[in-house]
Amino acid sequence: MKLKKLLLGTALTAGTVFAIGTTSANADEMYTIQTNDTLGKISKEFVGDKSLVDPIVEANDIKDKNLIYVGEELTIPTDGNSEQAPVQQEAPAPEVQEQPEQQEPVEEQPEAQEQPVEEAQPAAEEEAPAPEAEASSDSSVEVNDHLKQIAQRESGGDTSAINPSSGAAGKYQFLQRTWDSVVSPEYQGTSPAEAPEEVQDAAAQKLYNEVGASQWVTA
Repeated sequence: MKLKKLLLGTALTAGTVFAIGTTSANADEMYTIQTNDTLGKISKEFVGDKSLVDPIVEANDIKDKNLIYVGEELTIPTDGNSEQAPVQQEAPAPEVQEQPEQQEPVEEQPEAQEQPVEEAQPAAEEEAPAPEAEASSDSSVEVNDHLKQIAQRESGGDTSAINPSSGAAGKYQFLQRTWDSVVSPEYQGTSPAEAPEEVQDAAAQKLYNEVGASQWVTA
C-alpha cells in the first residue's frame, strides 16, 4: 500500500511539473505597439531577429504586416523561450576634432602705380572762316558773302592772279571759256586778270546767280 501511494505521489508530482513546464513553454506575451515600431523591430526585441514576424501576423490575424497602429496590443507567440534582446546602445560617435583651417599666405600685391593723368588736350580750334574780301574802292559792284569767301580761297582777293597750270585767272580764277560766257562782248577774249575789279565782280555774281557755286572747286 505504501508502495502504491509512493508511486502515485511520484506520478502526480511529475505530472504537475510537466503541466507547469508545458504552461510555461506555451505562454505568450503581450506587447503594446509604440511609435515608430515595426513587426521586424518588435521581433528583434523578443528573439534578436525577424523570425517572429510571420508568427505575430498569424497570432494577431494581421491583414497587412506593414500596417500596424500605435497603442494596439499584440500577442507575441514566444513559446516561453524568448528573452527580450538587450537594447544595444549605440556607441557614441567619436568626436571629430575640427582641424583649424590653414590659411594660405596671401601675397600682397604691389600697389598699382597711378598713371599720371594726361591733361586733356584742348579741342582743335575750328578753322576760322576766311576773312571776307573787302570790296575794292575801285569796285562799285556788291557781291554776296559766299562769293567773297570764294575770292579769298581762289586768289586771296588778287584781281590779277593767274594759275600757271590751268590758266585760270583773275580774282575768281575764271577759265577763259567760262569768262567769255558771262562778260559783256567788249571783255570777251581778254584775260579776266586784265579786266577791272567791278567787271570781275559782276561776272562772278552773274555766274553765281545762274548756276550757283558749282563752278568753283573751293566753294
